[in-house]
Amino acid sequence: MLVALLFQSPIDPASAVPQATRARLELRGVPDCISRNELAARVAARSPRIQFVDEAAISANVALTSARAGNVVAELVLTAAGIEPAPRRIVARSCAEATDAIALMIAVTLDPTLKRKPATGAGGADTAGGGSASPDAGPPPASPPTVTPDQPVNGPEAPVTVESPAPPAPVASEPTRRRFGAYVAGETTFGPAPAVMPGIALHGMAALERDGVWAPALFVGLTHAWRSDLAQSNGAASFTLDAATVDLCPLRFGGSLLAARPCASALVGRMAASGSDTEQGASAARPFGAAGAALTATFGTTVELYARLGIGVTLLRDAYEFGGTTFHRAGRITTTASLGVGLHWP
Repeated sequence: MLVALLFQSPIDPASAVPQATRARLELRGVPDCISRNELAARVAARSPRIQFVDEAAISANVALTSARAGNVVAELVLTAAGIEPAPRRIVARSCAEATDAIALMIAVTLDPTLKRKPATGAGGADTAGGGSASPDAGPPPASPPTVTPDQPVNGPEAPVTVESPAPPAPVASEPTRRRFGAYVAGETTFGPAPAVMPGIALHGMAALERDGVWAPALFVGLTHAWRSDLAQSNGAASFTLDAATVDLCPLRFGGSLLAARPCASALVGRMAASGSDTEQGASAARPFGAAGAALTATFGTTVELYARLGIGVTLLRDAYEFGGTTFHRAGRITTTASLGVGLHWP
């Protein structure tokens, strides 16, 4: 036995030190809340044994969302081979608190020395800051630690509420944001004149963008349409329409790329008519109006295609005549169709 002890190789102290845990860190969510490098730095401050690499058997997926001001929702999912992932969800007052809580959860779960070190002080603050094993704990295993879904995490560094639901938590809805747009379009008008009136239109939009169908928007447009030298039995007539349109659109169908909005619509303007090739030329201008519905559609990201179809009941139906003979009366229905291009921001 003495000879065996003399020739026994000495124990290398470095072999008792746990190997570094290599993991892959993925971060998504609010871009201005926290960066991947900052989250990795906070984890390293709690445990230098955790290394984040591009390829690893263990993966830490972090999602940050902000339901409203002062309420940040963060979700952590740790995955490893043969381990069923279990999401952990927290609700914090700020991005910093949410990041501290996520960093603490990753450090405690992936560093075996932090798991065995006894907590000191209120809430186990030393558990998050320590990096060495307890002297009585013995050498920890060298294999990568397993992901423990039931690991409780709560400390004074991040005064947050920790939840560990069995099913994945739904992603919080995006906050309401304002959106504006401006469009130029070619337009045709049917009804006020004996034939279709081509023209040009400018439209502006202000909308509240949010998840779901309820996303109200307001479109305001200016239209100039004309038709000249329409031959009649007793002469030739010319028509000009200058009008403004207002579309109130409470609903939106589709997404950010393609969206369609049904609207309540009104058209109010001035209709001018003049005669030529007659013994006594004449001209007149009268108010014109129509009320009904419209459908607007946009397609694109920053630069958008814009289309609009409006149908309304004509409110003022003037009649036009040459020499006592009526050759046209404004139609009961006024229809406008527009197609153009524009920009939206932000």
